[in-house]
Amino acid sequence: MSLSTVLRVLGRADGEVHSAYRIGSRVYGTATATSDEDFVAVLARRDAKQDLAFAPGVNVVVHGLDTFRGALADHSVFALECLFLPPEHRIKEARPPFPFKLDRKKLAASAAGRSASDFKKAGARFDEAPEASKKKLFHAIRVPLFAVQIAEAGAIHDYGAASPIWREIVADERIDWEDYRTTYGPLRERLCDRLAALASRR
Repeated sequence: MSLSTVLRVLGRADGEVHSAYRIGSRVYGTATATSDEDFVAVLARRDAKQDLAFAPGVNVVVHGLDTFRGALADHSVFALECLFLPPEHRIKEARPPFPFKLDRKKLAASAAGRSASDFKKAGARFDEAPEASKKKLFHAIRVPLFAVQIAEAGAIHDYGAASPIWREIVADERIDWEDYRTTYGPLRERLCDRLAALASRR
């Protein structure tokens, strides 16, 4: 998959796209042969709204320049993932690079809030949609894990750090959400506590 794929899905010319990034399972190292390709595309227009675009096997999160800059300013881990990607996953570079100034308190609040939301959603739908709920559970752990890397080192240096946890979750055959909550809830809480401690540093 390449930039031409993203342009085809969006129905846009190269000049209409400011920058584009590969994200998701193929970056984390959790993809299977049937996994979709996931991308973020930032349109060159400042006022373009955040949106989603789909094609068979391809998902694109679409931002305008202002919404993407806003997501970075809010310390959304999903946006920050794009900034620190290895070169092979930056399919169209931002020129000049997007500015980012780390605020650990804002990062901790953003990551903990998203993690708590994903964890709650995983539990709420586990009985009816266990596979989707397992993905939510994984992201509830992955987001603060990535945020800890950013808080400690100023960047994400290991996109595969949560992969062993994903393999554990997928292999787990238990059918009661309470078992997952008991197993993975404390890990999520420890990561959020670690973030809070890093945020309190001067």
